[in-house]
Amino acid sequence: MEITETKKKNLRGLLIKKPFYRLLPNTPDKRDFGVLRNTNEKVVLRDNLAYVEVTQADFRRELDPASHAINDPTVYINYRYNKEDGLVYEEDFPRYAFAYQQEILDDRMARTTGNDIQFDLADDITDEKKNEAYNKFKAGWADKRMENAWHFAIKSDYATGDTAFVGILDKGKFRWKVLSYLNDDVLYPHYDRISGRLNLFARTYSADDDEGVQRNYVDVWDDKNYYRLVNDDPNKTNVEENAEKKTPSLETLAGNFNCEGYVLEEQKAHGFKEIPVAYHRREDGPVWSPSQETIEHREAAFSRLAQSNHDFGLPIMFLKGKGKQIKEIATSDMSYASKIFIIPENGEAGFLNRQDASNAYKTELDMLEDKIYSQSMVIKAPELKSGDTPAAAIKLLYSDAYNKALLEIQEYDEFVCKMIEIFKFGYGVESENRLAFINTRISFYVTPFIPINDQEVTTNLATAVQNGFLSKQTASEKFYFATPQEWKRIQAEKKAEQQQELLLEEQRLDIQQDNTVETQEQLSEIQTEAEIEVINAQTEAQQEDDDKTTKVKTRKGKVSTGRGQGRPKTVGTDKWGNRANENNWEKWNTTH
Repeated sequence: MEITETKKKNLRGLLIKKPFYRLLPNTPDKRDFGVLRNTNEKVVLRDNLAYVEVTQADFRRELDPASHAINDPTVYINYRYNKEDGLVYEEDFPRYAFAYQQEILDDRMARTTGNDIQFDLADDITDEKKNEAYNKFKAGWADKRMENAWHFAIKSDYATGDTAFVGILDKGKFRWKVLSYLNDDVLYPHYDRISGRLNLFARTYSADDDEGVQRNYVDVWDDKNYYRLVNDDPNKTNVEENAEKKTPSLETLAGNFNCEGYVLEEQKAHGFKEIPVAYHRREDGPVWSPSQETIEHREAAFSRLAQSNHDFGLPIMFLKGKGKQIKEIATSDMSYASKIFIIPENGEAGFLNRQDASNAYKTELDMLEDKIYSQSMVIKAPELKSGDTPAAAIKLLYSDAYNKALLEIQEYDEFVCKMIEIFKFGYGVESENRLAFINTRISFYVTPFIPINDQEVTTNLATAVQNGFLSKQTASEKFYFATPQEWKRIQAEKKAEQQQELLLEEQRLDIQQDNTVETQEQLSEIQTEAEIEVINAQTEAQQEDDDKTTKVKTRKGKVSTGRGQGRPKTVGTDKWGNRANENNWEKWNTTH
């Protein structure tokens, strides 16, 4: 549907955003004064802030030393006014720009993103399903390179003043993109004026269309859909023919937004429940903003020092005398080191005294450089003369930078929370764990990075585990070499070791059992042979006793036939009639 002129007056501009600005010194003419009743005393009724707007293009120029103001001849002109003759002379001044902004950016980024975002299971740790969901979340976070997204988002925010993280569902696969002015993206967030909730987000960029013509595009996200708008080109007949039905309606763009000059080229559901965009803005601009003026002053001061060195650093020869030769020498090229001069009679040659920069000038340069770093909370690495330094001592050395990083991390809490929320939904759809991720509470925190002794950290973790106030799982997660699946790997290794021990124990028992059976068999054989020998020995002894008894009875005139009273002899029995492995004492005891 077409937007009428009456409705256009009530529309909010889609491509309008709050500007960045820097305050100017307040002077009395910018204030509203009043006079107290019955007195002549003036009082300030209203103090109006005076400021100058700066753009994100200015921030990019400040980041690149080649585009610093010191290199702009309209800011630092190449002209010198001569009071003696009242003329202005053009002169090529030396200009020096320094990459202080890049140093500040890198140092501040290292403090904030040097350590990975840490996660903890803020739920029932005994629930196997939630532990499994937690491990899958961390594995997916690493697999989708979310730490890179955090790094690029901070870089954009620190360098250009704002950043946006966008989640994308492409055929069921989760992807992400960081939008930044460093990549020529201009970001336009729109919030609900009552709740402050982000209800529309747009970005503009330039790209080539299908015919190779560069066009301006606008990407728009609302709660349900993604829209792609293209600037209306009258030469594109296919766009012009469909312009009426492709004009963005009030309902299409979440209401009350005007994007005149663009037509709708593509519209589709983005697949998320809310706008899949996490946006953050630094109202103060880049991280070097507190030092920007000091940087410009130091570049100008150093350039003036270089100019002085160029003018007076090398010896300057003077010639005195009269005549044509002196005039020719004075006007000839004197830029080479070796010269031959013909001095006329009564002439004189010499050198002017060298002009050195004063110590006060050097103090100014050193003080400016020191303030550049301190104003931006950057600590240059101190020179340590000892070996390993304790972590507490390093924190004291970097305390200013560490404290600044701690404060800034709090400002990014909502941004990181939104990133995690988008990742949970998108990766949950891809891995079919969306409900498990939603039902699992996962907390996060970010710690500033400072260079510390890794061996000391390892020792502290090991000591905490040994003393029992830190779990092995937590120590594994905090260890800097650990992977997201580290604890599962440790458990798998323990399980494999236990299985190996059980297998070895089983093999040991089998061998012992086989040895026992074989030993028992051998012992049985040995026992049987021994018993037979004992029985044979007993039989032989009994036979000898019987022979002796027979001989005694024969001598007394009695012959024993073996058929009277007494027990007949049996081969293989003892004197009580017991065979091998036989005991007849119980029977004997009952009958006697």
